[in-house]
Amino acid sequence: MRIVHISPNSPFNDNWGYQENLLPKYQRKMNNDVTLITTTMSHQNGKIIKVEENDYNSDDGVRVIRRNYKKYLLPHVTGIFCFIPVYDLLEQIKPDLIFYHGLVSYTIFDIIKYKKKNPSCTIVQDNHMDYNIGNKVKTIKDIVIRSWLRFINRRSIKYVDKVYGVTPWRKQYAEDYFRIPSSKTDVLIMGADDDQMNLQNREKIRKIIRKKYNIKDKDFLIVTGGKIDKNKKIDLLMEACKEIKNVKLLVFGNVVDELKEKIEKLSCCDNIIFIGWIDSKDVYNYFYAADLVIFPGQHSVLWEQACASKVPCVFEKWPGMEHVNNGGNSCFIENISVEKLKKSINDLLYTNEYYKMKKIAESDNTNIYLYSEIAKKSLENIRK
Repeated sequence: MRIVHISPNSPFNDNWGYQENLLPKYQRKMNNDVTLITTTMSHQNGKIIKVEENDYNSDDGVRVIRRNYKKYLLPHVTGIFCFIPVYDLLEQIKPDLIFYHGLVSYTIFDIIKYKKKNPSCTIVQDNHMDYNIGNKVKTIKDIVIRSWLRFINRRSIKYVDKVYGVTPWRKQYAEDYFRIPSSKTDVLIMGADDDQMNLQNREKIRKIIRKKYNIKDKDFLIVTGGKIDKNKKIDLLMEACKEIKNVKLLVFGNVVDELKEKIEKLSCCDNIIFIGWIDSKDVYNYFYAADLVIFPGQHSVLWEQACASKVPCVFEKWPGMEHVNNGGNSCFIENISVEKLKKSINDLLYTNEYYKMKKIAESDNTNIYLYSEIAKKSLENIRK
């Protein structure tokens, strides 16, 4: 099967762990012919830079084509349209499936043009936006932008077979903000790169990590991390853990300036270990070392990666985030506070409830968070 991914909005880097990297990678592993058409924007040293147009094969065997945006007389129009000409490439490749990333680019009209001539082609889209990280309607400008984006999707949706939200909440956002009919929406979660994991050696890695930080077998190790800002509420978790006996908390990640002093002070507690930034490929090893992973704040893809690591998890309760609990591997805390975190930890401290969660976390229930499984679901709407 010939699959074309089109990512007209985001910068792209080879070998990163984003959806537009991992879905093509695992679809290619399923012996499909996969092409990614993307922008000439890329990440370098924390900044977005422009690179040359190119056509090459990635290390994963995916053909990558970089194209410039079409330039209009007014730079603002170029920025609003985000139009990459792709029709000629689609005519050359003749895809059976077009996976279009995002709901906010004028490029979709090239896909519609191709679909009209090739009605057997399946078109799916995904949505990564929600009311925390997407468009918030507060001003006249916001209303104009929303109207424009709704116009794009109103014109395109009859040619689209499915629109996936990468969480249930983002599925709902696609319905509410873009007015995508619920009959055409579904959830296609993000998750963990199988090739970066080492589940068969999980126990060995657990011992190595715990020995490195002088964490005893009897210690109940909680792990958390990521970008440490107010929205992630990791400082509240550190406050909760500092007074609980037989509990150690290991924290990784970068701290925003406004929290550095507080995090440094909390890191001085005997049972709190702050290790700073770690490479993304090492995150799984720290999850393997944990008895429990807790994310007390805003969602990140680390949630699904922790679930994939087959360790019990605790998350803040958010609407539309139920997918990280598949049969009991995780639980939620509503309206996070230090006291509620303390109670939750004490309720799970080697209790029967904890061992129930652990059994489910280690079962096949959590295989759904692996990209090898996510890639299979991504192909379920193919026209026969």
